Amino acid sequence: MIRIPVRWLGHVVRRPLTARLLIILATTGSLVVAFVVTAFWFAGATGSGRLEPAAEALGLLAGITGVVAERRAATRERRAQALAAVRDELHANRAVLDSPPFAPSGAGRPVRQVYRRLVTSAVDAALLSSVLSPTADEELTRGLRGWRNQVEVFNQQLSLAEILAFTSASDQVEAVLADLHDGLHSPDGPLVALRSRLDRLLEALDPTW
Repeated sequence: MIRIPVRWLGHVVRRPLTARLLIILATTGSLVVAFVVTAFWFAGATGSGRLEPAAEALGLLAGITGVVAERRAATRERRAQALAAVRDELHANRAVLDSPPFAPSGAGRPVRQVYRRLVTSAVDAALLSSVLSPTADEELTRGLRGWRNQVEVFNQQLSLAEILAFTSASDQVEAVLADLHDGLHSPDGPLVALRSRLDRLLEALDPTW
């Protein structure tokens, strides 16, 4: 796929040359060229004849301003929607981590079970949709990528734990489950690291958190 640099809202990003982008570039370019031509027309006109190019120039200026304003408003709206979905997803993941068997206390006796998984669909969508600014949202983007990677590793660990628990001999199950429980809840275990990063993300995204 062809990629071209596009300067928009003060940032230079690389975007695929899609039909939508071609339409935006063609529309904006045509308006700019028409405005320049009208400006020369106005400069060469005299008397009452200058009113027509002046009116044309004002109309074109309004059109250019409208295109830019619409783009900025649409970008802000998409960003707000994406971050709202991310916040909801992070709160849902926090509820999972606060429930057995992941809760710090009251986990009870370890048993064979299929663990609930953490999800990252909203985070993936936000990272892939280019709604986050490469400069203003750089720290947030880094945090979301780190969270996604941690969740992926954690879910894989849960899958391995389930396999180990359900395939162990009957006389070894209790010891295996105890080891898995201790590994999850140890001070340097995955749950502590997940909660720490999750809380930092929620503090950045949710002022009421």
